[in-house]
Amino acid sequence: MERFTSNKIDRVNKSLLTKSCYVTGARCSKALFLQKKSPELGKDESLQDRKIKREGAEVGAYARLQFLGGVLIDTLDIDQALNETRKEIDQGALALFEAAFMAQGVLIRTDILTRTSIGSPWQLYEVKATTYRSIDATSKNEHIRDLAIQVWVLQQSEIDLAEIFLMHLNHECTFPDVDNLFKIIDYSQEIGPILENIDIDIQSLQGMLQSEQYPNVGIGQHCEKPRECLFNAICWKDIPTYSVFNIPRALNKWKLHGENRYSVDQLVDADFNSEKQRRALRCYQTNQPFYDLQVAHALLETWTYPISYFDLEAISYPIPRYNKSRPYQDLPFQFSCHIQRFPEGEVEHHEFLFDQDADPRQAFINEMLKTLPAEGSIVVYHQTYEISKLTELAKDFPQYEALIKSLLPRIVDLKKVIEASVYHPEFLGSYSIKKVAPVLLGQSVSYDYLAVGDGMEAVCRYQELIQLACNDPLRANIHKDLLEYCRQDTLLMVQLHNWFSAPNQDLPVPP
Repeated sequence: MERFTSNKIDRVNKSLLTKSCYVTGARCSKALFLQKKSPELGKDESLQDRKIKREGAEVGAYARLQFLGGVLIDTLDIDQALNETRKEIDQGALALFEAAFMAQGVLIRTDILTRTSIGSPWQLYEVKATTYRSIDATSKNEHIRDLAIQVWVLQQSEIDLAEIFLMHLNHECTFPDVDNLFKIIDYSQEIGPILENIDIDIQSLQGMLQSEQYPNVGIGQHCEKPRECLFNAICWKDIPTYSVFNIPRALNKWKLHGENRYSVDQLVDADFNSEKQRRALRCYQTNQPFYDLQVAHALLETWTYPISYFDLEAISYPIPRYNKSRPYQDLPFQFSCHIQRFPEGEVEHHEFLFDQDADPRQAFINEMLKTLPAEGSIVVYHQTYEISKLTELAKDFPQYEALIKSLLPRIVDLKKVIEASVYHPEFLGSYSIKKVAPVLLGQSVSYDYLAVGDGMEAVCRYQELIQLACNDPLRANIHKDLLEYCRQDTLLMVQLHNWFSAPNQDLPVPP
């Protein structure tokens, strides 16, 4: 976690490195150069970025509670933070939070430093607001670098370190027993290889920042992992609109790019194993869509009436707060359901939004079971998500388990129908309903016209809603916007089903 913002650091010294600057630079020196010297060229901070920062601060504060008697260095002023840190160490503090150290132009704030007694070596703890459940090699490497730069500065500052730890959330922790909220991993040995060459790496980055020309770094996996770079628009400007990066789930895209074959005109069917990928390639090469309504109709004929089009929204918290909930467990708080009870029949609409600052799940379950018919297909878009959320509800609320599990065999996936039968060049590699629906139905159904345009925005607005006082006039507007957003998802499922069933559009015959 980074205590100083990059803007504040830049005003002090554009070649000064923080630990996040070092990690960014190790991933891509060009990204660091642009971040320090031309931040206005990058994308604005996203809602997800801001959410991650809020959750990081929340988890960091909770982690400090595990070390009683610690002293928080609670200032953003660099000189003051450095002086306060040294003063507390000299006065015998046994635990420091957000302690500040600087050596050879590198500034760090350590999440937690502890020692058992005055004169004994310190332990360093870096806190991560993640569950570490499915960390990939890229993220782990960044964590190692994050810790290594701190250790290097502490060593230059003559801080005697014994052990280096990473603290992360335990995905098995279940409220109300949160004594095991954190898991701790010893990284003392893992950082060794990075420390061997870190002096050279630091000097290289500092020298690069003193230049007026950004380094020549090509695109690569570092543009996407562990998160999308804010400066992709600059580096990707020469990638054509239709490229290997728009082929659905093309795991070999970087291999092909490395062979300098990334434009669709440079690719052939044999480059891909999946028929869906080859189909997308042909659509790009001919600039023609693909439709196979015979396949679509065969799948749609398996659906039975009454048909219920169902979509849910869920919120998660890094620190569990409700009974039987776990870190970052999705807690459904809203649904929309359009129901057509027989062919050509009118479509009913039902919706639910839990608007209290409390556990939404039981109210959600009751309203869902009351709304969904006792039989017929339940249409969702990307069934893995809905099935996993309903399965969790059945587990956490065993009194409803039989009823909830009886819904699961009835779930059908509209996304699978589209993947099997349609591809349009304007999908650009995505089968998201937000991409598919405007292409097939027209831009009038775009989410761009809604006050809440995507799931992350829905979660952020919901958090705002439940924190407002009951008489706050803003509540009504947010309530309405959330209902409109969720209703759009199920309404578009109805319209896409109708689009397939229309008698019919002039659609090209598939090759």
